Amino acid sequence: MKKMKKMKKMINRGKIAAALLFGLLLFAMPGLFSCKEASDNKNGTVADGGLLAKELADAILAAYDQADLPEAGFEHFYSGADDTGEEFLDSKYAGFLINGAYSELEEYESLKNFAFYVPIGRYMFEIDVIKAGAGDDMGELKAVLEKRLQNKKSSDILTYQAADAPIIDNAKIVTSGNFLILVATQDNSKADKIIAEMTE
Repeated sequence: MKKMKKMKKMINRGKIAAALLFGLLLFAMPGLFSCKEASDNKNGTVADGGLLAKELADAILAAYDQADLPEAGFEHFYSGADDTGEEFLDSKYAGFLINGAYSELEEYESLKNFAFYVPIGRYMFEIDVIKAGAGDDMGELKAVLEKRLQNKKSSDILTYQAADAPIIDNAKIVTSGNFLILVATQDNSKADKIIAEMTE
């Protein structure tokens, strides 16, 4: 009888210890995840607890019907992409996109959180998003998009796609919070609505 009581006490103690251990693990888990996220933030691949440029660009693009989009689709470049994949934007190709010349982009290091959705072929429709981080120069980042827009305007695209003239005529750069967005679409109000909903 005494042995049985002793065994019950030991089992109960074991259950209490297991419950305490489980509680400690639950308490520690969120901290473990936040540590990982904080360390990822340092390399610019994860937003600072907020919206990524790519997420905003994807949402804007989703607001348009397939018929509105370039037939050949897009080249998607975004921060955090695998540097061996097609979505990775290196400094030289960034120079080509922004300045029209295949050479190193001077502002490349400032592009920590971005998404450039560039049409394949000769089309004007485009969505580019840059998110500024703490201490980033908004003027410098806006200048990158201004150069990209100027590069598009000075190209021969309209020789081949005359119907795209209204897109480039109405193209604009929107600043909302710490986001800068180049919008070149048939109906910019669709993009404006998504930008307002997601960034304000």
